[in-house]
Amino acid sequence: MTIRVKIELMPVLKRLREERNFEQELSDDATVRTMLANIGFKENELEHLRIFINNKLAHLDKVLKDGDDIWVGIVVGGGRK
Repeated sequence: MTIRVKIELMPVLKRLREERNFEQELSDDATVRTMLANIGFKENELEHLRIFINNKLAHLDKVLKDGDDIWVGIVVGGGRK
């Protein structure tokens, strides 16, 4: 069985795909970690990401549900002192 989720990437992450907003079909036991690997993130990049599912911060081992809205962002540093 499969699920479909909606994914939005923070603009700086667009390098992974042509579009920032897209849907993905996954197995019904897929986790956030699985979804991120499927769209091109490497394991060593995951610690810098922030994932929100249905507007709530989520951890990498959270099992996704059909219809979830997912936002993927990255921690950005810098600026003035």
